[in-house]
Amino acid sequence: MDGIRKIIKSVDMFFVTAGAFTYFLGAVLARRSGRALDIGVLVLGLVFFLALYLLERSLNYLTSSRINVFSTALRTNKLQSPALMGFLLFLSFILLFCVYGLIRIGTLAASNWMWLLLLSVGILIHISSIRLWRLPYRWLTDGLVITPIMMFTGAELQQIPSERMLFFLSLPLFLLYLASTSAMMFEKFGTDAEKARPSLLTVIDWEKVINLHHILLIATYFALGVYFMVSGSWSIAWPAALVALISLFQVLQLERIARGMKPLWGFLRATSVLQYLSLVYILLFAFLTH
Repeated sequence: MDGIRKIIKSVDMFFVTAGAFTYFLGAVLARRSGRALDIGVLVLGLVFFLALYLLERSLNYLTSSRINVFSTALRTNKLQSPALMGFLLFLSFILLFCVYGLIRIGTLAASNWMWLLLLSVGILIHISSIRLWRLPYRWLTDGLVITPIMMFTGAELQQIPSERMLFFLSLPLFLLYLASTSAMMFEKFGTDAEKARPSLLTVIDWEKVINLHHILLIATYFALGVYFMVSGSWSIAWPAALVALISLFQVLQLERIARGMKPLWGFLRATSVLQYLSLVYILLFAFLTH
C-alpha cells in the first residue's frame, strides 16, 4: 500500500484537471456541430485518460531509482508487493474495458484510434530508460497531451470530424498551458539547481524562461484573437479575454522575482492554475449555453 500511496502522491493535479477540462471542451463542441453529447463515450474517454496517467505514474515509480535509473533490482523488489501488482492489473483492466466499450458503442474509427494512440504515446513516453534527457522538456510534451491531443480526442470520440476550428482553438490553449507550467517551475528552481536536477530553468537559464513565458502569453492572446475572428464566437465568448488580467498579474509576479524581491509562491501557483482553467471554463460555459 505504501507504493500506491507514493504513486497517488506523485499525481500532478493540474495536469489531470487541465486534461479533463480540455477534453470536455472538445466534446462540448458536438453541440456546435448539431450533435447530442454521448455521455457513455464521454465517460469512457475520460476514464481512459485517468487510468493511462495512473499507469504512467506507476511505471515511473517502478523504474525510478536514486542510485541508478537503469537498475532492474529496485523494480523487481517493488513488484513483489501484491497490492501494487493488483493495482497495475486493475489499471490494465480499466484500459481494456474502456477500449472494448468504445468499440462496442461503435465510436472508434481510424482517426479515433490515432488520437488514442497519440494520447498513449504522449503520456507513456516519459517512462523510457532515457527519460532523464527528456525531463527538461516534459512541459512541452505534457502541453501537447493537454491540447491539442485531449481536445481532439474529446471531439473525435463524439464523432466530430477534425476541422480547422479545432486547431484555431487548441493553439491558444496550448500556448497558455506552456506559460502556466513554466511559471510554476520557478518554485522548485532552487531545489533543482542544488541537486543538479535537470529542468527547463536549469537547462536554458531562468531569465530566458521568464522572457519565454512573456512571449508565450503574447502569442496566446494573439492566437485567441485569431480564433475569435475566424470562428465568429466573440459575441458569446468575449469574457475569455478577461483572463488576460490574470496573466498580467502573473507577469508582474515573475518580474518581482527577476528583480530579487521575495517570491509569493502561493499566488504564483494560484494564478498559473487559474489562468488556464478559467479560460477553458469560460469557453465551456459559452458553448454550453449558446
